[in-house]
Amino acid sequence: METSDQPSMLREAAYLSCKEVFDCAKKGDDLSLQILDFVGDQLGNACAMISGVFDPEIYVIGGGVSKAGDILIDTVREHFKKYAFHASTNAEFVLATLGNDAGMYGAVKMVL
Repeated sequence: METSDQPSMLREAAYLSCKEVFDCAKKGDDLSLQILDFVGDQLGNACAMISGVFDPEIYVIGGGVSKAGDILIDTVREHFKKYAFHASTNAEFVLATLGNDAGMYGAVKMVL
């Protein structure tokens, strides 16, 4: 991907960030979709490995990347099912509702 000469909206970005990649992927940019697929494959594989040890019923994806929305969740879920044991493939993937504010809420809870 880093050596690709294919046209992409990412080449026009003043500042390249995860948000920019997700925004371009949502618009159908091929290179962005390839990057999203690669990241989804890595995250899906990591979650499948976790599932092999702990077998969680749900994965909550939070932080700044959670703002990507369903495009991230759908990609990770697709790759997770490819790698996970059959008994674990029903695990749910959801976005954290607090996003980047989770740490702040936790700190306030500890003070109270």
